[in-house]
Amino acid sequence: MIDLKLPVFLVALFVMSGCAEQSCTGSCQVSVESDHQMYRYRLDGGNGILEKREVSGGSWNAASEKPVLDGFEVASALGINDKILVSHCDVSGNRRMLKFDPQDESWSATHFQTGGCL
Repeated sequence: MIDLKLPVFLVALFVMSGCAEQSCTGSCQVSVESDHQMYRYRLDGGNGILEKREVSGGSWNAASEKPVLDGFEVASALGINDKILVSHCDVSGNRRMLKFDPQDESWSATHFQTGGCL
């Protein structure tokens, strides 16, 4: 029997879903909390903006800049626990995922799926 933890299941569900169902054309915003910081990713133009602020309030400030994936556009964003996942699609229907880790305020590539955006 396979023991799937909820976050792993949600990531798999997100990765298998089509881009059109969670499209970020127009507005897209995801927020997560980590320690005493709140992080917000929002689509504002082609690459999106990552901001942070204290959980207790205050103004949003620029955080780590998300890498640009040449040939890919942001398709969707998802917050799981304290991580932010951003899905990108290219014109051929391929999907690339980036994950933001607030512990070290860095982005990493997590997944590539051929035809994942069809």
